[in-house]
Amino acid sequence: MKQICTKFYQSLLLVTVSLLLASCGRNIPSLQAVSDNVDKLDSKGKDISKDMYRSCIRATQFFGTPGSPTVFTERQPEEKFCDDNYKQVSSVVDNANGVLINYMKALVQVANGEREKGKKITFDASFQTLETSLTNLKYLPSPSSEAQTVFKEAEVKAGVAIAKFLTNLFTKELRRSKLKQAILCTDSSIQTYIKGESAVEGQPEPGGLVAIAKKVYVDGLLVEEETSIRTYYSEYIALLGDDLRKNPLEFMSVEDKYNTAMDVVRTRRDEAEAYTKILRELSSLHASLKTEFAKDGDIPLTGAKFDKYCQDLFKSSNTKTADKEKTQEIKPETMRRVQAIIAKHVKVIKPLLQKLNKQR
Repeated sequence: MKQICTKFYQSLLLVTVSLLLASCGRNIPSLQAVSDNVDKLDSKGKDISKDMYRSCIRATQFFGTPGSPTVFTERQPEEKFCDDNYKQVSSVVDNANGVLINYMKALVQVANGEREKGKKITFDASFQTLETSLTNLKYLPSPSSEAQTVFKEAEVKAGVAIAKFLTNLFTKELRRSKLKQAILCTDSSIQTYIKGESAVEGQPEPGGLVAIAKKVYVDGLLVEEETSIRTYYSEYIALLGDDLRKNPLEFMSVEDKYNTAMDVVRTRRDEAEAYTKILRELSSLHASLKTEFAKDGDIPLTGAKFDKYCQDLFKSSNTKTADKEKTQEIKPETMRRVQAIIAKHVKVIKPLLQKLNKQR
């Protein structure tokens, strides 16, 4: 899930950087590097989302009485629980990330001036699939608990709105001078999708991708996996008793297996922490960009006028070019401040990305 997120929002950052540089009239020789980084994020995101199911399965390997002839039979219900619940969670999260990363790759093509001739763009069905799958996705913390929704309604709407914006950026060929409008109009959706509705800086996130990663993955699956490992090896040592004390090499072998299993959990937890830090930093970056563009004061940021100002970014249309009357050139001095903001946040994000890519 983490991935969901990591990926899309880092993708958004990379798109923003590319568009900002382009709007200053510069070439963008780093676009290939941007595309390469997106591919790496895509791979890491897939791995993280899939580990929600894998963690559940790993925990079943430490279920049951050590040495019991029926231990594998005892594990079958636990394995079925993982198959029935977390396989779907991993799949939906992975698919959601795939949709968003594909939009990002399309934007890189646009920034490069590339178009795939003869390829029809039809994303409306993808919107419906994304909205339905996120809305209906539920999970059970344990076999005896009640099913809980993963994505809240506001988060689903925010994700769909951002996806529509990205699609319109491609299909309508929105000019780079529309960047100010894009940042102002998408910020509310981005904040909700990353941190949840009514999030307050410095306080635990009430929802969004950060809270989901923590609740479902870090404080849920990984805790259960860790508990299963501790319980299993404690029972194993108690069962063998004097035999282990008489054979130090055997005890060292058991201890090594325990440490190896726990290291997997610790590594995954470290990845999750780096991931959520990246999400928070991207949220802060986008909010800072909105604040900078809002300084002009020429656009009301609430009410009917603001809704009308933003509607062409989210409303599907056959129009191939954006409304020229709504295009606003960005002043050079504003662009310099914006690039400084991006540089500040990238300085924080870069080592976190490196940490994610170095794990294992």
